[in-house]
Amino acid sequence: MIRHLFLTGEKQVGKSTLLRRLLSGFSLLPAGYETRLWQMDGERRGYLFHSFSPIAPYQNDCPCSLRLAQKRSIPVLPVFEEIGAASLHAARRGEQPVILMDELGKLERDARRFEEAVLSCFDCGKPVLGVLQKGEYPLKQAILSRPDVCCLTVTPENRDDLFVQAQSVLAGILAK
Repeated sequence: MIRHLFLTGEKQVGKSTLLRRLLSGFSLLPAGYETRLWQMDGERRGYLFHSFSPIAPYQNDCPCSLRLAQKRSIPVLPVFEEIGAASLHAARRGEQPVILMDELGKLERDARRFEEAVLSCFDCGKPVLGVLQKGEYPLKQAILSRPDVCCLTVTPENRDDLFVQAQSVLAGILAK
């Protein structure tokens, strides 16, 4: 029985946009988090960790990755380990009907407490919706190996049609 929905695909293909459309279409206010682009003077500097779960205001929107070069970013592990884990623990206990994880990737591979918090959400009784970066990493494999997870691959060619399929999957999840 499918209880959780994830999207994957190449960078900038519309995975997060598709998730936002799904949440909006079902009028769902999620708990959990999203990563938001952090720019200065029009240049990408990294990403910010934005929690939808109740956390202290000064903890929200902290940099969770820093761009060091054109194709090189590093994680800010304490943000994942402290703020990220706390956000997901609050999401499990909160009243919002779904948990959002947008996105998960290789930057978190050394954030053990965060990974444990991610995996603990799958058995809390709430559906988890998320984005998995393309590539191979242990957390992705752990999520995809679960029989209650549906993962859809978004491409430029299928993203509009995939929305209808994702709506159907999410409707089935929410009906349970």
